[in-house]
Amino acid sequence: MESQHQQKVSTTDLEVGMYVARLDRPWTETPFLFQGFFIQSQDDIDELRRICQYVYIDLERHYEGNPRAKARGTGNYSVTTEVTGPNFAKTRVDSSSDRANRTVSASSHSMEEELPAGKQAYDDANHAVHEMITKLENDGRLDVQLAVVAVEPMVESVLRNPDAMIWLTRMKRHHAYMYNHSVSSAIWGIAFARHLGLNKAALREIGLGCMLFDVGKTRLPQALLSKPDKLNENEWHVVRNHVQYSLNLLEGASEVTRTTQELVRWHHERHDGSGYPDGLKENEIPMSAKIAGMVDSYDAITTARPYSHLRSPYEAVREIYTWRGTLFQSEVIEQFMQVVGVFPTGSLVELNNGAVAVVLAQNDTRRLKPRVMLVLDENKQRLPQFTTLDLMFDSHLKDLDKLWIEKGLEPGAYGIDPQELYL
Repeated sequence: MESQHQQKVSTTDLEVGMYVARLDRPWTETPFLFQGFFIQSQDDIDELRRICQYVYIDLERHYEGNPRAKARGTGNYSVTTEVTGPNFAKTRVDSSSDRANRTVSASSHSMEEELPAGKQAYDDANHAVHEMITKLENDGRLDVQLAVVAVEPMVESVLRNPDAMIWLTRMKRHHAYMYNHSVSSAIWGIAFARHLGLNKAALREIGLGCMLFDVGKTRLPQALLSKPDKLNENEWHVVRNHVQYSLNLLEGASEVTRTTQELVRWHHERHDGSGYPDGLKENEIPMSAKIAGMVDSYDAITTARPYSHLRSPYEAVREIYTWRGTLFQSEVIEQFMQVVGVFPTGSLVELNNGAVAVVLAQNDTRRLKPRVMLVLDENKQRLPQFTTLDLMFDSHLKDLDKLWIEKGLEPGAYGIDPQELYL
């Protein structure tokens, strides 16, 4: 049944600039993450035609990409939230996927060009975190300077091209969750802050905070952290104390700014007020803590742990998207989804012709057409040499427009070892 402002439209009649409010099937059965989005390109139209026979268009929402919108005088539609705070560049977080109102630097290097430097920064960060945690466990002193030195090259790498460092977050080692999580969260935090157009100082603060927000867990019983079952109420209360333990360890460190302290204190607060330690909600939560909470949750659910099964990156973004307006502010989730991508960098995917590939990099304006590396052919046979394919730009290839990603795959599908691919 059509609402007052929605009109049923055949997908053959879609135009760039229209706002798709509903589909003719559940959103979860499609690659579209955003439950409601502007059609920005012919690529979006082609994908809708492939999946749906008709959609519902919101007649009151248009943007400048549609020349008819100008004729109707509707103007440019955008819902924004101001991002402010110490050392934060003033920026806008758009609820649509239009990035025109934000200052985001273009990548100066390709993913392949940046990978060696990113790998060095990643390895150095892992070594620094391992040394920092070991010292902390041995003498009870937190050497924050180790983290500061490690974060700087990570920031530089992400500024050149975030895909290289994001790719490396998939290199998770078993039985080293704290080390992996500290480094991966820092990478995601820096990448997210870059996407939001924050300045370099803010990227450093957020990267440092995300690397350090769980150091207080070293004060918790190891048996509690590795417990394979769900925590009871008393155990959960003990675990929550790690936030205060982290703050105690950071106290007096000259390298830790107010923004970083706020991030550490409030990264477990939630939009609906259900978080801890202070039960903050909505705009009471600083943007730095919103960023940290988002990346903390994403990295946690894409990592195998004793009490939860490993989710593929594709499954993870689907789950996170259901948290809009409850655990996290809707705009924050939608912007993070643009960083991660519908098919995240480093994830395994199957093309419509049966070939299997790993996603190398995102194409910002075509979220359904990333750059991939082909691993298996149409018959699921290992290719003698891996080749890259840009589903958006390799227009010289015959029938490229007939290729698309059919679905995301579980890690390890068809016996593909991620470690073999990422090194």
